[in-house]
Amino acid sequence: MKIQLAMAIGLCAFSAFAATNSLLERFMVSEVVYVESPTDTDGDGKLDRIYVSIDRPSADKKLSSIFHISPYALGGNDGPMHNVDMDRLPQDEALFKAFSLDGLKKTLRDYESAPIVDAAKYARVSAHSVGTGRSSGCPTVGDMAETLAAKAVIDWLNGRARAFYEDGSEAKADWANGSVGMTGTSYDGTLPIMVATTGVEGLKAIAPIAAISRWYDYYRANGLVVNPGGYVGEDADVLGYFIMRKGDCTSELERLTQTMGRENGDFTQFWQDRDHLAHAKNIKAATFIIHGQSDWNVKQKHAIQLWEALEGVAPRRIFLHRGGHGSTWNHGVPKKIEMWFDHFLEGEENGITDGPQVEVELADGSLMAQEKWPNENTQQQRLYFGADSSLAISVASEKSVTITDLGQSQKLESLVEKPNKKNEGRIAFLTPPLEKKTLLSGTAKVSLNLAVLNRKAANITIAVVEYDKLGRGKIITRGWADPQNHHDITQGEALVPGKNYQMLFNLEPKQYLLDAGSRLGIVITSTDYDYTMRPKEGTMVQFNLGANSYIELELSWK
Repeated sequence: MKIQLAMAIGLCAFSAFAATNSLLERFMVSEVVYVESPTDTDGDGKLDRIYVSIDRPSADKKLSSIFHISPYALGGNDGPMHNVDMDRLPQDEALFKAFSLDGLKKTLRDYESAPIVDAAKYARVSAHSVGTGRSSGCPTVGDMAETLAAKAVIDWLNGRARAFYEDGSEAKADWANGSVGMTGTSYDGTLPIMVATTGVEGLKAIAPIAAISRWYDYYRANGLVVNPGGYVGEDADVLGYFIMRKGDCTSELERLTQTMGRENGDFTQFWQDRDHLAHAKNIKAATFIIHGQSDWNVKQKHAIQLWEALEGVAPRRIFLHRGGHGSTWNHGVPKKIEMWFDHFLEGEENGITDGPQVEVELADGSLMAQEKWPNENTQQQRLYFGADSSLAISVASEKSVTITDLGQSQKLESLVEKPNKKNEGRIAFLTPPLEKKTLLSGTAKVSLNLAVLNRKAANITIAVVEYDKLGRGKIITRGWADPQNHHDITQGEALVPGKNYQMLFNLEPKQYLLDAGSRLGIVITSTDYDYTMRPKEGTMVQFNLGANSYIELELSWK
C-alpha cells in the first residue's frame, strides 16, 4: 500500500483510481491536453501550460470530473537540507549570515494511498502542477501563481480557459458538465484547498487529506523555524528544489531562499502570501477534511484551523483518524469520501450530511462521533504551574525556576521521562492521579512569564504528557514558540538578557482519552531536537511562576 517517492508532502493515490474491470477499460476515452494558465512563472514571455491527462468513460451524458493535481507526478530531485546545528540561534546574532544547504541528503518518504470514487461515473482528470513534471513554468511553492495554474484546469472544464493538444490544435472539454471535485494527500491535498479559496465556479466539493492550510504552520511555529516531522532542515526552497525540473528554475529557487527567511520565524510577507486561511471566506466547495492525529509532518493544526475557518462559509465534515501522514481505511472513510462527491457533484441523497459531522478515532481504534470541535462535553480548564511541580487549578506561589538548554544532546522523549527526578534541561508539572478517564480535546493555550538570562534568543518547547501508573511518560501533543515574538508574530525583537517577558501561544491540537490513575503532565524545555534549530547547550531560561504562568486545556474534568 505504500508508494515510495520523495518529498515533503505526500502523493494521493489518484493513480490507483483505476477501472473496475477490463470491460470498462474497453470503453474508456483517454487524452492528454495542455491547459493555458494565466501565469508566466519562468518569465519567458509565454503563458505557462499545465499537463493534463484525462480518462473518462464513453457516455452519452456529460460527466462530472474528479480532478487531481500533483507536483510529484514524475518524482523529484534528491538534494541537501539546511543545517540546524549551530553555536547560537540565528536571531541571537547581531549579523545574520545566510544559510547554505549543508549536504544532508533528503530521504525518501512513504505515502499511503487514498481511495477515490467510481471510475464508471466520473472523468478522471490528472495534472502536473506548474513547473513540475510535464508542465511548463517554475514551481512557486504554495503561492497565488501555483493556485491560479491549478484553477485554470477547472476553468477549462467549464469553458473559461483554453487547452491544446500536442499538435497545437485547440482542445475543448465538450464532454464535461462543469461539476468538479478535487482530492489528494498532503501537497496534493493542499492544492484543492488553495484552488477552493479562489471561489472558482464549478468546484463543488473537495476532500483534502493530510493537507496544509497555511504554509507558515508547516515550516514555522509561533515565531520559530520548525521542521516538518521527520525532515530536519527542510524548508520551502528545499521543497521547491525537489519538485522542479532539474536545473530549469534555479533563479526561482534562489528567490525562494532569499525571501522565505531562516534568520527568524517571523510571519513575513512570504508566508502571508501563502496563507490560505486568509481567503477561506471565499470557499464555496463542500469540504471533507481527513487528517491523522499522529501526523507530525503536516500537523493536525492544519485540519483544525481550516475546519474553524469554514464555519458558516461552506458545508464541512471532518474525520480525524489515529494514524499518521495519510488517509485511513478504518470506519468506512473511503466510502464516505465517495459519498461526499456523489452528493455534492451528482446530487445523490445518500445521508452523508446527516448526523454529526465531526468524527474522531481514539488511540484504541474506537470512534467518537461529536457535534463540535472541541468535543462538546469538555470545558476549558486553567491549570497553574507550581514551584512544587504541581499542576493545579489554584494559582501557584510567585517563585522562579531555571532550566539550561540541553537540546543538542537530549531529545524531548527523554526529557519527559522520570518527571520527579531533577533534570536541569526541563521542568515538569503533574496533576494528582486522575480519578477516572478524562477526555482532552481542542487546542491548548500556554501563558509563560520568562527571562532568557544569558542570550538574546531561545527556543521554548512545551509538551503535554500522560504519565501512567508506573510513571512512564507518553507525549500527547507539543508546541514551540520564540520569546522574541512575544508581542508580534510578524516581527520579533532581540531579548534583553534577564528581562522578563510575557508570552501567550497555542500548542498543536489534540483529542486524547487519559486513563484513570494516570497523571496529566506539562513539561517545559528549550530546544526540541527533532523539530527546532539546535544551538549549543547552555542557554539559561528562567520561568516566573504565579498568576501569569498556566496552561488552558479543554477537559471533561469532573
